[in-house]
Amino acid sequence: MNIPHALKLATTIAAITTSSMVQAASTPDPGDYTALPSGTDLVMLYGQHTTADHTYADGNKVNMPGNLDLELNLGLFRYVHFTQLGGYTIDPQIIIPYGQQKIGLTGDKNTGIGDVVFGGTLWTIADLAGGEHLGYSLFITAPTGANKDKGFALSDNRWAADLQVGYIRKLAPKWSIDLIGQAEFYQDRRDTKSEKDPMVRGFIHLRYHLTDATHLATSLRYTTGAKESLHGATLNGKKNDTNLTLTWASFVTKQVQLQVQYSHDLKVENGPKLQTVILRGLYAF
Repeated sequence: MNIPHALKLATTIAAITTSSMVQAASTPDPGDYTALPSGTDLVMLYGQHTTADHTYADGNKVNMPGNLDLELNLGLFRYVHFTQLGGYTIDPQIIIPYGQQKIGLTGDKNTGIGDVVFGGTLWTIADLAGGEHLGYSLFITAPTGANKDKGFALSDNRWAADLQVGYIRKLAPKWSIDLIGQAEFYQDRRDTKSEKDPMVRGFIHLRYHLTDATHLATSLRYTTGAKESLHGATLNGKKNDTNLTLTWASFVTKQVQLQVQYSHDLKVENGPKLQTVILRGLYAF
């Protein structure tokens, strides 16, 4: 593969794939489908550091003159309010990302606010004492971010609708499982008019509760779809990816929870193979 083509392929795949990752800012963590009492408010701050040295096309590692050296530092502000609607628990919320992206292979660097996400969940089962919850979510991503035309991962420059269903069940006194399905649908990109197929994801979170305040979780995520094309030409191939995430979370006080995650792509069909460390602080009031 010649060097100019390798550079173009690497930067295109990196920008498109990481935009998908950030656009799904509503990606559910272990325990996120727990319905809390009406009147509860949550403020969450996330810090995310993502790196990738290699990128893939059709399941094969792309040969480049050097490592991709992709680095993305992301911050998220998330506000959630639990209330009642027609006898059901709901949680309207808003998510605002901010971050910096660097691709060492080309020297490109972008910083700014990303696409804002808003929406919420409606629960038809909300048994906090029994540990069983069933919720249906809708999140809308608005193309509000900076540097929309520069491949900035936080700005996909298109509207998107994210539909989810999540179920939590206690398996034993110290074990619970979260099963979550997600489907994301995309408008054509507003600057280039490129088309993007729907993306489908499935999550399994297996949690071990060390105490009532602290849990450990192992998560598997499978992603398919999201092929992007322009005038019949493929810009980014279909996803067929598997990810493993490890989580530690603990309420250090009755109102403050700290969470640490390590996420690693096990298999990537098209795009960079990502490693991510995520820190989250939660304040409940």
